[in-house]
Formats: sequence, structure tokens, C-alpha cells
Amino acid sequence: MALISFSEPPSSQGHPTDSSRETPPKTKENVQPDVSNQAPQATSKLPVVALDVDVLTDTIAARLATSLLGHVLFLKNQIPLPIVQLARMSSKKNNTKAAKLKADLLSSYDILASHLVTTFSALSTALAKSASSEVGATGRIYLAILVGPSLGTAKSRVFYGVDQFAIHVWGKRGDPTDGDRSGEGGSGDELPDDSDTEGETESETESEGAESSNGDDAECSSEGEAEDEDEDQSTDEERADGDGNTDEDVKQENANNYSPPAPSIHKSFAEEQRFLQTADRLFSRTLASADADGHAISNEMPPSQTHILIRAPRRFVHPAWIPRQNVTKQMEAGLTDFLEESWPSASKDNRPLKKKKPVEGVWLTARNGLGSPTQDEASPDHDDNEMIWWSWDGKLVGFADW
Repeated sequence: MALISFSEPPSSQGHPTDSSRETPPKTKENVQPDVSNQAPQATSKLPVVALDVDVLTDTIAARLATSLLGHVLFLKNQIPLPIVQLARMSSKKNNTKAAKLKADLLSSYDILASHLVTTFSALSTALAKSASSEVGATGRIYLAILVGPSLGTAKSRVFYGVDQFAIHVWGKRGDPTDGDRSGEGGSGDELPDDSDTEGETESETESEGAESSNGDDAECSSEGEAEDEDEDQSTDEERADGDGNTDEDVKQENANNYSPPAPSIHKSFAEEQRFLQTADRLFSRTLASADADGHAISNEMPPSQTHILIRAPRRFVHPAWIPRQNVTKQMEAGLTDFLEESWPSASKDNRPLKKKKPVEGVWLTARNGLGSPTQDEASPDHDDNEMIWWSWDGKLVGFADW
């Protein structure tokens, strides 16, 4: 193998000249980058799942949050089998206590899975209505899975961070999704062919009789309408001149009421389901790799209750979630540890080291990877924008017998 060196190259001519003894120009082949003074890149110690999308929608966040819950229940020894196998397993004795616990847990799991989709939609809307949000912006949201007798005495906390989450006001008039649904629903209300024919015949008869009477007045009415429009326009201009901030107020109101189109990633429901299945498999592989690297979420714990919490502003509205102001301080401290573990190089300072519980969690992000660790949240200018923690009002109780 030929070695590259910085020595003088041999002269191709018989008598070397001064130019041949000069140092050869620096090119990509003979220049090695100096990495002695380069700062190392901040890498997360926690597992990160990056999907090949620009933004993460509520459907994606809900699907993988449900998947994480299934992993936590099994790895924390709250269920004897993975959730998918447990659902497929038939119980011969349905009147036993274990069968009842299994049925209750699977029922609660299915209810939570259905609630999470609307939960992330409501969270996206609440974040979009905050004063600090921008049109088409993305945010960072957090969900936590606590295993223990109560919220304050949980023995384990697993955080689920979603970076580049799409912020969008859902349910407004003019939403592309609403238009598609109304178009699909309208096709079922069409009248039969016979009724259409009869309606057309009656309308043609009436129109023939009306043409003769309205033909002479068409020109007069059009001229009168044009004069009325000119008068109304001049009156509006005079009113606008009288009010100094009318145009600015209208623009500000329109900006606040503007609803950006929902991020459309998939063209069909089948394509979306294939993407979610692929993302679910990638999510499972990432958690398995983290287990091999020493960042697993597995822990042998006795069967207990599992609590689901989400971080959302006070304006967040969903019937299945209850605000928990009393645990917000405790959860914020755990979230700080989760963020410091995600960007270890960015959190180094002169603070004394203290013994902390191991941080467990996973990140979900888009193709650009995790954003800046110093993504500070704007201080809330209104009480409705203050971030607090909410708990799901359902109940998940683990069991060991089956």
C-alpha cells in the first residue's frame, strides 16, 4: 500500500528546479484535519429514535407512546407476557382472579391507546393557542410513565420525549382534514336518479317562466347593485380613515385565527399504517439496543399500579386527564435529570455531584435529530400558558399470575 507523506516528491525532470523542491500544495489527499482542539459532539446517553419525517404528528406520537407503555409493563414485571401475546392468549378459566386482572388491564390499555390520539391533538391545540407559538412551529413535549402505589411514591419513572412535534390548532373550520371528511360523508346523502330527474324537470319549467319576466330587469338591477357597492365602499373607507388602528387590529385578529394546514405525510390510511408498523419495529429495536448498551428500562418490580402523566399548559382540555399541581415540582425535577442525561456535555458545571436515581427514558424525533439542548421555554405571560402535569384518570394494575 502506498503511504502518503509530506516529503519532497521526486522530480520528473533530469535537473530539478527550485519549484520542484517547494512544498506541494495542500489538497484533500495530503491534508489531515486537526482534531486535537475540536470539541466533541453532544450525544445523548438515552436511546433516540429518529424517523424519516419532517415533523411528528399526533398519530405518530400516540402510537409510539402506546408501544412504550407496553414495553414498560413487561420490562417492569407488571405483566407476565408482552402485551401483544397477552392479548392473544385465551384463558380457560375466566372466573379466576388472574383472568379478571388480565381483562381489566387489557381493557384499560385499549382505552388509553384510543385516548392518546385525541390527547396529543388537544395538546397540539393548547400549545398553538399560547401567545409564544408561531405559525407552523414545532415544539417539544413530554410524557411520563410511573410505576408505584401512587404518584408521589412511584418507584420508577420513564420519560418519553417527543422533539419536533407539530403544533397545530385542530378542529377549525377550513381544516383540510375536515374538508376531506365532509366530502367523503357527503357522497352518502345523494338523491336517487328518479328524484334528480324530477327536480331538474321542475326547475327547467320554472326557469322558462322566470326568464321572460326577469330578462327586462336584469340590466337595471345590475346597474343599481353597482351603484350600491360604490356607496358602501366609500362609506367603509371613511370609517377606516376615522379609526387609526382598524387595519392593524384586523390583521392581528386574522393572524391569531389563522390555522396552518395539518401536516400531511401519508396519502392513504394503508400507507399510514405501514409507516406506523415500521416505526414501531424501529422503536422496539432501539430499546433492545439500549438494553445491550446499559441504558435499559428493565427492572424487576412487584406488581403495582402504573400511572400516565403528560406535561401540558393549563389551557389544555381533555376529559380523560386531571391536573396534578401537587406533583408538578417533583416531576419537573425528574424532567431536569432526564434532560441533563440527554445532553451530558451541555449540563456540565461546577455543581457538586449528588447521588440520583438512574434516569430512564427515550427520545422520539424527526430526521434532523434532536434539537438544541438550550431550547428554553418562554415564561408564561398568562396563567393558561403555565406548564403543569396532568394524569390519566384510568387505572392500570399489574399482575403476575396467569
